[in-house]
Amino acid sequence: MPKTLTSRDNPLLKTMRLVAAQARMAPPELVLAEGTRTLEEATRAGWPIESVLMSENFASSPRGQCLLQAWSERKVRLFAAREAILGSVSDVVAPQGAVALVRVPAVSLDLMKLSGNPLILVAVGIQDPGNLGTLVRTAAAAGCSFVCCLRGTVSARNPKVIRASAGTYFRIPIVESATITQFSSFCGSRGIRIYRSSAHDGPVYSSVSLRSSCAILLGNEGSGIPADEWGRVPGIRIPMAPGIESLNVAAAGAILLFEASRQRTSCAAEPTLDRQDRRSSDWAEPVVESGR
Repeated sequence: MPKTLTSRDNPLLKTMRLVAAQARMAPPELVLAEGTRTLEEATRAGWPIESVLMSENFASSPRGQCLLQAWSERKVRLFAAREAILGSVSDVVAPQGAVALVRVPAVSLDLMKLSGNPLILVAVGIQDPGNLGTLVRTAAAAGCSFVCCLRGTVSARNPKVIRASAGTYFRIPIVESATITQFSSFCGSRGIRIYRSSAHDGPVYSSVSLRSSCAILLGNEGSGIPADEWGRVPGIRIPMAPGIESLNVAAAGAILLFEASRQRTSCAAEPTLDRQDRRSSDWAEPVVESGR
């Protein structure tokens, strides 16, 4: 049975607040996961769950009961508390019934092992946690190999990102704080083409072959992708109605990633594939398909 917490000063609550704030004193491998769906994903993915704090009636629902049973079998430390105390570790207006500390070690580019035909989503200075979380969810759904968040991007370990990802944060590898040099070297040594999303430059996305190994850059909500750093990378654009300057970055990411997924799915039934020069280099010109 869960132990009942009655004080806001309990050490567990203090740790949860530190992790939620991403404070320097917080245990580095822990993230805060909140809500039934997010906790279901973390549990299914098999990440070590350190502690769970739940409302007194969390197990009254069938989904809550299933989670409680799974946690009990894994001998997770379980605690219950009144809604007011639960709310002290959550930034959600209406707490979602349970929060947990989950142990997720950081992943570096050096540790990434790719197989098959990689598709990589790259966040370049994205600041809104909701946008990044939505992109993580989209990347997982589109079959991306991993998500790479370059320096200057909001941390994917932010509780708002994890919540916006609907728990898919726990299903796809996420590299954080990589530099431009590190990422370009990673792609160049593996023959992975890099494309940047653009509002105006380059061919229409649907005319570019995304069937072979590639990485798609998505930039900051206001300033986009820095031209001085990524100007040599070929752009691909999404056509829009006259007078419309840009799309929300999460919407643009969904269009581009699912176009790559569509091409890769359809090419399995085609007799021949596109041929691309995959020499080791930092950047590569986009391969444009004719007749589309």
